[in-house]
Amino acid sequence: MKRDELLLQTGIDALKSAEPETTQLDAAARNVARRLGTDNLAGLAHASVAAIETGIEGCEDVRRLLPAHRAGTLPAARSLLIEAHLRDCGDCFHHARAQSAAVDWSSPKSKSRKAFAWRPRTLAWPLAAAFALLVCTSFLYNAFWQVPPGVRAEVESIDGSAWRISDSGDRPLAPGDRLAEGDHLRTSGGAHAVLRLSDGSTVEVNERSVLAVGARGRSMTISLTGGALIVQAAKRTTGHLYVKTPDCRVAVTGTVFSVNSGIKGSRVAVLQGAVEVSHSGVDSVVHAGDQLSTDENLSPTPVAEQIAWSHDRDKYLTLMAQFALLQHRIQQIPFPQPRYSSDLLQRVPADTLLYISIPNLGEFLSEANQVFHEQLKKSPELQQWWNRGDATKTAEMDTLVDKIHSMSQYLGDDIVVVGVKESDNPGFAILTDVKRPGLDTFLHQQLLATGAASSLTILDEASLQAAPASPKDQPGGFALIRQDRAIFSNRIATLKRIDAQLNSGASGFAEGEFGKAIGSAYSRGAGIILAADLHTMMDQKTRMIHAGNNSSEAMHKSGIDGVRYLIAEHREQNGHPENRLNLQFAGAREGVASWLAAPAPIGSLQFITPNAAIAVAVLSKDPKAIADDILSMTGAGAGKAQDDLDQAQKELQINFRADLAATLGGDFLVSLDGPVLPTPSWKAVIEVHDAQRLEQTLEHLSEFVRNRSEGKQAHSIAIESEWADGQRFYSLRDRSSGTVVAQYTFAEGYMIVAPTRPLLLEALRTYASGDSLGHSAAFRALLPKDADENYSAIAYQNLTPELTPLLSQFSGETADALRQLASDARPTAICARGEESRIQVASDSHLFGFDFLTLESLMSLGNKHGVANVRE
Repeated sequence: MKRDELLLQTGIDALKSAEPETTQLDAAARNVARRLGTDNLAGLAHASVAAIETGIEGCEDVRRLLPAHRAGTLPAARSLLIEAHLRDCGDCFHHARAQSAAVDWSSPKSKSRKAFAWRPRTLAWPLAAAFALLVCTSFLYNAFWQVPPGVRAEVESIDGSAWRISDSGDRPLAPGDRLAEGDHLRTSGGAHAVLRLSDGSTVEVNERSVLAVGARGRSMTISLTGGALIVQAAKRTTGHLYVKTPDCRVAVTGTVFSVNSGIKGSRVAVLQGAVEVSHSGVDSVVHAGDQLSTDENLSPTPVAEQIAWSHDRDKYLTLMAQFALLQHRIQQIPFPQPRYSSDLLQRVPADTLLYISIPNLGEFLSEANQVFHEQLKKSPELQQWWNRGDATKTAEMDTLVDKIHSMSQYLGDDIVVVGVKESDNPGFAILTDVKRPGLDTFLHQQLLATGAASSLTILDEASLQAAPASPKDQPGGFALIRQDRAIFSNRIATLKRIDAQLNSGASGFAEGEFGKAIGSAYSRGAGIILAADLHTMMDQKTRMIHAGNNSSEAMHKSGIDGVRYLIAEHREQNGHPENRLNLQFAGAREGVASWLAAPAPIGSLQFITPNAAIAVAVLSKDPKAIADDILSMTGAGAGKAQDDLDQAQKELQINFRADLAATLGGDFLVSLDGPVLPTPSWKAVIEVHDAQRLEQTLEHLSEFVRNRSEGKQAHSIAIESEWADGQRFYSLRDRSSGTVVAQYTFAEGYMIVAPTRPLLLEALRTYASGDSLGHSAAFRALLPKDADENYSAIAYQNLTPELTPLLSQFSGETADALRQLASDARPTAICARGEESRIQVASDSHLFGFDFLTLESLMSLGNKHGVANVRE
């Protein structure tokens, strides 16, 4: 062994002492030049020798030549030597980098070849969209988020003692005192209080109760921390009155009900009308005489016992009987039946682009109003309750209902909004059948009575023909009253077009593809239908924005320009929503539109527990085909784009299509499945066809990143593997910080990725046991009621269980807001189907059930208190 080491050392010393001859240096230089592709080999060889002979021997010589190297005045040979030295010497590299820190090495900025030209017509649609967004934002702020000024409640009476708890201190309350935003009322033992809210509602408060009253926009919220209350909600035309307890929310618009919140949970009992209770992600409608408990251990008790503490219990019990009778009579009134056809579909212009159908509710409102007033005359208790409201608002509401009812008697069962093509901008109109004569007289009388005669011009066919067809919109608009139809529009030209079409008979619209799609929606029973010819709309307007560039070609390659029609339907079946959306294409889906695969079992759902807060699962077509679509859309395959792709694959030493896309299946899922704190328990599940090749590709990519990492902010990534319980687990570790970024494993044809190994083990156990989200009865109950066994994509959320742990991190009002947010949330599921020439979306759930007011209050508290509410 010693002899071998001696020979090795002798060889090393000989190599160090040997000096190459000039001919050897020339040959080596030529070889280097040949590899670099330099034309003047001989010149470069001699220059290289000269450069070496003139003494670039160490770091000092390199640093001396750095300014000339940056300026580009050095011979090519010397520059190559300096660059090679900088790659090998870390000290010189950092020295060069420090010297160049103040130098702008960025590429010169070239001036635009073509100055921007202001084209109002081109920018019309973006400006219109921005304006519409601004208007909607302003409306939502004023309707839902704006905090109105003034007090929230006034104390009408107090038996015993009650206290106001506020930031300025606690003090006893007396009749006439007022509660502001943020004040809490607390009643003592044996006490009883009555509050009058600023919206006219009355609240009876039982002993040992704590509550606060807040307002946002047009709604008010009573936050009941504990205790019992009875609410006589004022009748209102906008907004709601909410009562929130730690575990539920009650939403009303005008009714009488009681809420009791205790240690075991909450109980809601309705004396009149109906309320909507949100609890544990489920919405329930509670009618008069019924009750709901938020805990199974809370056994039902008679409503009379629940309100026995009230001073007005006898009146309430009498009211309950009257309201029960009134409700029974109203339930006998037939609701507008689904519409299975419409003669208007045959008569709208053939170039109709937008079609919206809604039912005529006038008859239902008329009969309900009549039943109510009949019952009101017979019951002094009802009269007393009815007269408690604001007489002016009540009169205004009655007048409005009467006008709607009166006008609806002239109209047909189907009211249709259409948008048609015009030479400059789309024209819009409202069409409906006229059931009886006299609509024009009725409208004239109503306009004269309200002093708005100039806001709507009422025409017959003769005056319409004489009117100039101005292309401009007129505020208030025009009404054409025919013998058989009524048309409302803000343009004379649009009225003339539709009138001419009605006179000429069927337009052929119903026999076209768009019309047949709408007719199919009618055949399923129409509630509300919204249909749009998206292809024509995009072709007419939105493509003008992209004139002069390659956007049209990009849209074609993406497959988006193949979209034809959007048909959205909403109907109520026994009080449950049913929503359907159909996106139809001109032919087979292509490009991005084709990425959604056909319906099939979604295996990735079997790795997710039933307690998941969020899960989005998608079936896609073959990832290799998706990779081909991406290359086509980006222009890869020819020219510079292909050269850039080849260069990237050469540097990475992988083939994106073969080494990545080909190893994957088409089943993908991301979820939040577990605790939010201290680390969000996210999971990703990816179908894999070739786990070994995929792992090799990932190892290679991590090595490439590791070799390219440099500088203080660099992160060296390494993949480490370990066998445990017969399963190989992989850890993606940041070697710079030592932290594990993520862990993954392969099982049952899938790659499961999570932040920690316990989450991976949980996913494996879930799959093995079969107790998964995909098999959960509660999850399946949310899926649409249709004939589909499978779907192409599913989006699911149930955030209530995951919001509760956040309470431990907050205190005070922020914790209260989070608690209310958790009680508001309800699970939802939205499902999609990818078919050959269409994509269908369906949901029988209410969309995300968060209360906008609670969200706003939570954000306001965050802005107000910052991190002050976060517990150390």
